[in-house]
Amino acid sequence: MRLSHTLLLACVAAAPQRQKVYSIGDLHGDYDRFKDIMSRLGLAAFTDDYEPGNIHWTGGTSILVSTGDTVDRGLNGRPIYLAFQELSRQAMEHGGEVVNLVGNHELMNLQGDLRYVHPSEMDPNGDYGGREGRAREWARQGIIGRDIRKRYVAAAVRQGTLFVHGGMNADTLMAYGQNATAIDRLNEEVRNLFDAEVVAFNHKLFGAQGPFWNRFFAEGGEGVVCEKVENTLQLVGADRMVIGHTPQTEGVNVRCASPSGPKIILGDTIISRAYERSFGFSRASAIEYDGRDVTVHYFPEGQEGTRRVPIAHGRDEM
Repeated sequence: MRLSHTLLLACVAAAPQRQKVYSIGDLHGDYDRFKDIMSRLGLAAFTDDYEPGNIHWTGGTSILVSTGDTVDRGLNGRPIYLAFQELSRQAMEHGGEVVNLVGNHELMNLQGDLRYVHPSEMDPNGDYGGREGRAREWARQGIIGRDIRKRYVAAAVRQGTLFVHGGMNADTLMAYGQNATAIDRLNEEVRNLFDAEVVAFNHKLFGAQGPFWNRFFAEGGEGVVCEKVENTLQLVGADRMVIGHTPQTEGVNVRCASPSGPKIILGDTIISRAYERSFGFSRASAIEYDGRDVTVHYFPEGQEGTRRVPIAHGRDEM
């Protein structure tokens, strides 16, 4: 039986549009690396430094996910936060989206733990204009503090991928529901907890097994990790979990292989040059998700274009 031309067009129009998704790991204050990655991915154009009005979303309907830890260690976290705010607004106008996750370092700053803040951020000649300026912008109603408290999330599922900074146990999620809506309820709980001038420490979500500090999925034994991640993915209806937080010295790493690709992708490749003293190198990267195809982009210093490394591939069901 052949569909009429009109009915065929109606079916095509009604079909949900698949959006390409990109994720970027821990940036830790390296604004220049952030600009380079965004430009080479074709997601943003920058016409001047540090000025949100001179940043333009060029990603169309794409979705960008930052998996957290924009702050600390590096020199220039502030302009990255302001850029994310502006790009989030612009992306929505084009049918795209910018999703920012809270990392453990955002959490630490909201809790008043500033031990990893770069000294320049407290300098009167620095990005914030000194200690008081920084405190004002990170405050509950400050330009950065308000955005993190209201727009950022602990976890998100986009196009079949669960994104979370440290990792997500099914046991943690099940306290908020028995299906995919548990993430929404968890994020609502986090926003309620963040609605304070100084965020408290004494909540299980902020502990070692919570989504911000969890390292089990990066460092635990393969067998038990793969069992646990499968439970999480089934609960939220996702194919894979992507995390940052735990640095990977060899580039993007994967765990728990399956016919449809790895169940865990570890995306913290030590992007920030602030880490070079500790690791002896840094590696700019991003990950692209296009249907079932997952590709890592590496951005060699001083070279144009990207080095693309496929880590999952599959034919979409028709």
